[in-house]
Amino acid sequence: MKFTKSRLIAFTPGKIRSVAVIGAGPVGSGLTKALINENHFDKIDVFEKRSRFGGLWNYTKPITLQNISNDTSIPCVPCENPAIRIKPQMLPNGEKIFGTAVYKYLDTNVPKQLMEYHNFPFKDGTPLFPIRDQVLQYLTSYAKPIQKYVQFNTEVSQVHYNDANNKYIVKVGKLGIDGDVESHHKNLETAGEYDAVAIATGFYDLPYIPTKPGLDKWYAAHPSSISHAKDFDCPEQYEHLKGEIVVVGNSASGSDLAFELAVHLKKPIYKSKRSENILPAGKSEYIKEVGDIAGMDPSTKTIIFTDGTKLSNVEKIIFCTGYLKSLPFLPKQQDIKDPTAQVGDTILSQLITNGGMVHNLFNHIVPINLPSFGIIGLPKYVLPTRLSETQGAWLARIWSGRIQLPDLKKRQAYHDWFAYENGLGGKFHDLVFPRDIQYSQRLNKEIKAAGNGGYFGVEWSPEQIRLRVSIKPLKEAYLEKLKIEGKRALSIDELIAGGYFKWPEDAISVVQVPNFAP
Repeated sequence: MKFTKSRLIAFTPGKIRSVAVIGAGPVGSGLTKALINENHFDKIDVFEKRSRFGGLWNYTKPITLQNISNDTSIPCVPCENPAIRIKPQMLPNGEKIFGTAVYKYLDTNVPKQLMEYHNFPFKDGTPLFPIRDQVLQYLTSYAKPIQKYVQFNTEVSQVHYNDANNKYIVKVGKLGIDGDVESHHKNLETAGEYDAVAIATGFYDLPYIPTKPGLDKWYAAHPSSISHAKDFDCPEQYEHLKGEIVVVGNSASGSDLAFELAVHLKKPIYKSKRSENILPAGKSEYIKEVGDIAGMDPSTKTIIFTDGTKLSNVEKIIFCTGYLKSLPFLPKQQDIKDPTAQVGDTILSQLITNGGMVHNLFNHIVPINLPSFGIIGLPKYVLPTRLSETQGAWLARIWSGRIQLPDLKKRQAYHDWFAYENGLGGKFHDLVFPRDIQYSQRLNKEIKAAGNGGYFGVEWSPEQIRLRVSIKPLKEAYLEKLKIEGKRALSIDELIAGGYFKWPEDAISVVQVPNFAP
């Protein structure tokens, strides 16, 4: 994409009175509570495309897998275009279902103590690493107070900025009279005009399937053999397979899926990886690690890996390669006729390019040149629930005028610092420990300095920092106990008493918070 140099859009803190929030999932709920508790905004409208709270924690597989062919909903292979819009499935009762990645036996990779919102604990008796239905119940309970602000079954289709009056125009898609999903984005209505827009949709919707040598020909010959982690439900799906199974990816989903398949099927599961996994993962003798895919021969169903391994009779390839950064409702650069006249839309159109990152942001939240637009929940390797409250509290105070943005030069310097440290690509928003804590605490410092009143995020205590450092060995100990005893531990003390876990000697409990970055 060719970037157009844009001038700064006028921003007057305190004059923002109406806000549109897109998304009422785990991140949107935290943000909305922060906006409400600021006691500044006259109008807060939240648009949620699903029929209920919970976002990506809604378990849809029993429904969605019955209504798609080849057991996959991936729109194309390879899948590298962030402009693709995921379509809903229509049920006989008229309900729209948007599939999620949550699968049958999923539990969290984060202990419950670190998942909790501010002063909102999980119920007594919840396992140390909660399972998916417990997480959904928790999120739903937390979100109930914001229900009157939310318009469910309402998908935002377009967001435009009107330079003439400094307002955002938000349009939503409605189903056609005949309930046709295809007409969903043809029958639009204007939901309203707003002084600010906050994005809280998350970025785990549009599957990313990278180009691999021979993949296009393989998919043409064996389309049902290719799927994505988003369509994985349980290892029982694969019991009928006679050939080999390859899991592509070595991060959270790749490790989880490989472990589930290996434990249940008790056959070799080949995990193709490019780098080591910094997240917790179960261990099994049946998991065979191989290199990245170097070549694919569909005529013999053979894959060649970069470490020299050659695997024949491959019957299933599950891509656990993550998701594209996608905001398909934003203006497209090719549709903007005069960037000098449509400055706001030009800035919005340049946020997403190839789907690897969101460009030109300060604090991973607001566009450098358009601070009345915000994105919550973008950083990776963080605790998204609790961070949504901190980011939301910071953004609410920016828009109410209680926190002053630094000058344009410093905002740009912050972006450039991350570009230098992480690169302009898929790792740009990575906040690997201790940066996740430094980032959160730096925002909390600014929030505190704004004075009493409003919403506050979770503060990192020494005990929580020590726990954050120890997540990987703690989850692996938890999985080991579950595998041996068939029981889920409720506490860390239980794992220690059983001999499964001990605190790492290098588990620090203090992190220095910089003034500038991250």
